[in-house]
Amino acid sequence: MKINKYSIHGVLLNISGFGVLIRGKSGIGKSECAAELLNKGAQLVADDLVLVDKRKNKILGYAPENIKNLIEIRGIGIINVKNVFGYSSILDESSINLIVDLIEFNKENKYERLGYDTKEEEILGIKIPNIEIPVSPGRNISTLIEIAVKKLNSEGKL
Repeated sequence: MKINKYSIHGVLLNISGFGVLIRGKSGIGKSECAAELLNKGAQLVADDLVLVDKRKNKILGYAPENIKNLIEIRGIGIINVKNVFGYSSILDESSINLIVDLIEFNKENKYERLGYDTKEEEILGIKIPNIEIPVSPGRNISTLIEIAVKKLNSEGKL
């Protein structure tokens, strides 16, 4: 029997029409990054737990009913995104076009600097572009994610 549904720990946003799944270990700043992207016009689909489903060769993500439209930001608490950012800041579901893994910056690592290391990850038989962004103080992760979306879109990878 084929499984066509499961869940992923992360935040799913729609940025300029593309579904971006942000993953990373607890406390790395996924929800804070999502809040900044919401301020810039992105739309929240799900925070913390993303339910994933395959429909017509697309991977779609959506929130469980009990946390729909909610985002938790450490130090601020749980926010109803629809009430704070407006109705246009939420979506019931979105395709997942890009996976962004936030990782801790380690100065010993040699990170790809030219952007040729976009990998793919398979979810329910569908390949999705996957990039890693090292997180460190002073880096504007939300802007980097927006640029990654624009770059991959311009290259026809989204």
